[in-house]
Amino acid sequence: MRSSKARPVQLDGEVHFMIKIHFTYRHVDTPWGGANNFIRALRQDLQKNSEFTLIDSSDKPCDVVFMNQLSTGPAGNGKILSINQLRQFRDQGRKLVVRAVNLNLHAFCLGPRNLIQGWWNDRKSITLLNLADVAIFQSEYQLEFFKRAGYSGIKSLVIHNGAPPEFWIPRPVIAPQTGPLRLISSTASPRKTKCHDIIARISECDGVEILHMGAWPEGLPTRKVRLLGMLPRERMIEAMATAHFFLHTAIKDPCPNAIFEAVCAGLPVIYNPGPGSSREIVNLCGLPLDENDLQNTINQARWHINDLHSTVLANRSRFTIETASARYRQVFENCVRFGS
Repeated sequence: MRSSKARPVQLDGEVHFMIKIHFTYRHVDTPWGGANNFIRALRQDLQKNSEFTLIDSSDKPCDVVFMNQLSTGPAGNGKILSINQLRQFRDQGRKLVVRAVNLNLHAFCLGPRNLIQGWWNDRKSITLLNLADVAIFQSEYQLEFFKRAGYSGIKSLVIHNGAPPEFWIPRPVIAPQTGPLRLISSTASPRKTKCHDIIARISECDGVEILHMGAWPEGLPTRKVRLLGMLPRERMIEAMATAHFFLHTAIKDPCPNAIFEAVCAGLPVIYNPGPGSSREIVNLCGLPLDENDLQNTINQARWHINDLHSTVLANRSRFTIETASARYRQVFENCVRFGS
């Protein structure tokens, strides 16, 4: 298990380096949450570039070990890498680039039974990020809560996520506005911070219809929400094409991939302005919901629908995996060429 030596080559009259990268996170092609979707899309984009070779085994030489925090992913049987393994990678001359994901104490309300284990896992994640040659954070919000938890902040940068090209609808049009305002939401997890209860409450507002893709908490009344369940990607895109807005009620999300997918499909976002990255990510491509006056939120969305759709169309290119991948490629190149 040793590092390879990146070889400079001439491409289009410029010197480039052939860089070998090992992804420790092994994705699956079925729906499995935001991290899985992003890693899959990033791999696919890198494979289009002749300057990079993806190495599937850590036993083979490589220049960069790229990690999605400590997890080896759903195809890695949920294994968690040890800090000793990471130090071995560094000792072998490999550059360690880590994409931060989350902390247990940030994402969950941990009870007494798993509080100690959650705290210990978070300590390992912080150790990993402090050990990394480069730590990549998905949002400024995420970087700040990792700093509060003990991350040093050295050798870090923020790169927002991006949606795979399948979500890019070439000529999105506003769905007919003759009937109810149709909102569509999507969650991979039923956990409390996704705020499904707000989705249910909005469904009872006047002049609105809500479709929900993905998970729904057991025992929570759906009210007037129409549940679509877990859908394959092509069905998700078809459903989004019938909607006027994407509804994202979650709080404490580091960088929700669902927002990127929706904006690429041409949908402005109604987002929760509570703690999280949604305001930072959405920016002008949507509007915040008012939990104390949800009916007014729906009214505002209807009044501003045309302007918000125009803003989305003018800005959605920054929500693509191509935009995110270009920055990741620069990180990998800088690590190999300049050591940081």
